[in-house]
Parts: sequence; structure tokens; C-alpha cells
Amino acid sequence: MYKIILKLKNKLENSNGNNKTIIFNAMGAFVIKGGALIISLFTMPAYFKYFNNQETLGLWFTILSVLAWILAFDLGIGNGLRNKLVPTFVKKNHLDSKKYISSAYLTIGILVFSSIFLSTLVFKFINWNIIFNISESMVSREILNVTVLIVFSGIMLQFLFKLINSVLYALQKSALNNFLSLLTSIIVFIYVSFVDSSNIASDLVTLAIVHVLAVNVPLIIATILLFSSTLKESRPNFKYFRRKYAKEIIMLGGVFFWIQIMYMILTATNEFLITWLTEPKMVVEYQIYYKIFTLFGAVFTIGLTPIWSAVTKALEEKDYIWIKKLYKILTWSALSIILIEFLTILFLQVIIDIWLGENTVHVNYFYATVFALSGSMIIWIGVLSTITNGFGMLKIQSIFYTIGVLIKIPLSFYLVGVLNSWIGVILANIIALSLFCIVQPIYINKFLNSKLLGDEKNV
Repeated sequence: MYKIILKLKNKLENSNGNNKTIIFNAMGAFVIKGGALIISLFTMPAYFKYFNNQETLGLWFTILSVLAWILAFDLGIGNGLRNKLVPTFVKKNHLDSKKYISSAYLTIGILVFSSIFLSTLVFKFINWNIIFNISESMVSREILNVTVLIVFSGIMLQFLFKLINSVLYALQKSALNNFLSLLTSIIVFIYVSFVDSSNIASDLVTLAIVHVLAVNVPLIIATILLFSSTLKESRPNFKYFRRKYAKEIIMLGGVFFWIQIMYMILTATNEFLITWLTEPKMVVEYQIYYKIFTLFGAVFTIGLTPIWSAVTKALEEKDYIWIKKLYKILTWSALSIILIEFLTILFLQVIIDIWLGENTVHVNYFYATVFALSGSMIIWIGVLSTITNGFGMLKIQSIFYTIGVLIKIPLSFYLVGVLNSWIGVILANIIALSLFCIVQPIYINKFLNSKLLGDEKNV
């Protein structure tokens, strides 16, 4: 991966001023969030030590997965804010920046605190044991309700505090966002590594509290520091809330919101479907394959993070040649990582034995091949989405992700039944995403070629 980033640097350095920012953030992201991903790998065996059985561990993974879906329900405000702030930062228009930021924070704040209040009233009437397919003899209804409420409240607060991520992306300082993720990973790792397990009730509730703090405290500190220094003149103030600015953010974010929801259903429902269609302990086996085969893609995607806003800026400057060169480099880089995905299969048993200990899991090479293909598709989608999100060209994503959702859930039921295995969920996911992976590149090339041809005619 390091060689790929160096190659990216060498190919881009003769281009324009956007390159320095991309290179700095990509390399910073590789070092910082790459470290976070490595820590998350070491956290898995620590989880095995912390929980007494795989049933409870599978439940914890499923709770996080299901409630993390909620993060997609910010009405696209984060991404809308990100795209709206790029021009104001470029033009150094502090007043408009302040209005957009203030409007976004107030809108999300109302949503967050209303949701937390309602959840405290409603959640106690929901039988979470049925939803998560776990008996009350394993985890009592009261303990599970408290755990879900704590994690839900933490995720809702993250809604509000993670707006700072959008601001940092607009400033093209994505490396700082990656540092925040690193801090979260370190806090969780330290806790599950050095705190002894006592019983299921205290294990779940305490870990839920630690998770909430690990996610939100770094975001709060970053917010205070940024608005006390670099963006002092754009600090959010409710007096600068403007309905017009909030509407602009929400309208732009509306399409992002729909895409987020569809993509979330496609990629973040695996744990829930596996739990529902099989049993919670199968999620643990899924997580082992998932963490290995998403590692390289996740590190690669980290490097893509600063590119979104840089593409938006280049599009504003009509630098289509630079964008096309960038797209070509990203495509070849993605193919290199995809090759690594499939080579990993050859060494998978050795990797798992070193990671989790011998005889923990015996590799199923059919499963490994399916996950290598799934990981490869996520890498390719990362390239396509980064470019099109920068363009604001969202129609293809919204259409084909919606089609994918309609395909995935019934197909998961069918394939799990036919194969008598949870791997059917992952196969359904691959089929559901395949159409987008084929169609979107055609439209990207068509768009860029039309822009370049238009430039030539104007010369």
C-alpha cells in the first residue's frame, strides 16, 4: 500500500496545486487510520477474552451493526454541508461558512435530542431479545434494553458531534478525521484488553458506556479546538441559523441521504441477516473473514477520503484533465489492491492462526473466495463513489443501490436456504452490487469525455 501511495505521489506531482493536499492527507490517512485498522484486528482476540462466550460477542457485534444504521439518518446533512462549505472556504467567505455551519448544527441538534428523549419512552416496550434472536436466559430483557438505549444515545450524539468531520473534509484535512478514529480504536482496545470480565450484565452495559465515550469524546475535543483556532470566525452560533441555508444543505443532502440509506442496507445489514436467518454465534465467524478481507480495502479507501473534496474543487476550476488522470491512477491502484485480496486466500489459515491462535477457525476456502470478491467490489465502489460524489453526480448511485436493496433481502433468504449457510447473505450482497459496478464507470467516462470535448471546442 505504501508503494501505491508513492506511485500516486509521483504521477500527480506534475499536475496542479490540489495534489499536495491529496498526497498529504492520503499518506496521513494511511499512517493514522491504517494504524486504527491494525488496532481493530488486535481488538478481536481481546473481545474473545472479554466475553465468556461467542453468543454474547455475536450479540454485541450485531447491536453495534444495527444501531450504526442510524448514522445514515442524518438527512444527508453532513455530506450536504461538506459540499456547500468547499466554495465558501475557497473564497474565504467566513459569513456564509458560519451560516451553513450554524444551520447544520441546529438542525441536527433538534433531531438528536428529540430522538434521545423519545427513545427513553419507547425502547422499554420493545422486546430486543426477539429482535436480536437471543434468549432471556442468556441476556435478560432489562439488561439488553439498557445496553441498546446507551448505544443508541451515543450514536445519536455522534450524529451531532460528527459534523466536525464534514467541516474537516471541506477544509481538506481528512488526516485529522483519521486521527480521531485512531483515538476511538485505542480506547476500546485498551478497555477490552485490560479489564477483566465479571458477568454478562456488567460486561455489556459497561462496554456500551465505554463505546459511547470512545466515539464521542475525541469528536467533542476536535470541535472545541477547531472552532477556537482555525475556524474561530465561522464558529457556530444559533443567531446565524438561516432557514434558507438549512434548506440548501438538506436539499443537496437529500440525495446523499437516500444513497446512504440504500448503501447502508446493502452493506451494514449482514450481521443482522446472519443473526436472523441462522444464529448470533455465526456473526463471529463472519466477522473473522470480514475483518481480514476488508483490511486492505479499508486502508485503500482511507487514501480516497481527501479526494472527494479535491474533485469538487477541481470541477469548480474546470480542471477536467487533472480529474481524468486521477481517475486512471485510482483505477490501476484499485486493481493492485484487488490482486492482494485474492492472494490473501493462499495464506489465510496461517494469518488466522497467528491472529487468533491455532485451531480457532478452520478456513473454508469457498467462504474466503466469496469474501475476496466482496472486498474487491467494495474497493471498486470506493473509487467510483469518490469521483461521482465529488461531481455531485448521484443519479446512478441512487438508482442502482435501490435496485440492489430490492434484490438483496429476498435473495439472502433464498441463498441461505439453498446453501444452508450464512455465506448466502454475502453472495446476495455481491449480486446486488454488481450492476452498479458495471454501469457507473460507463457514465463517469462519458461525463469526463464530454467535458474534455467541450473544452477543446472552446479553445
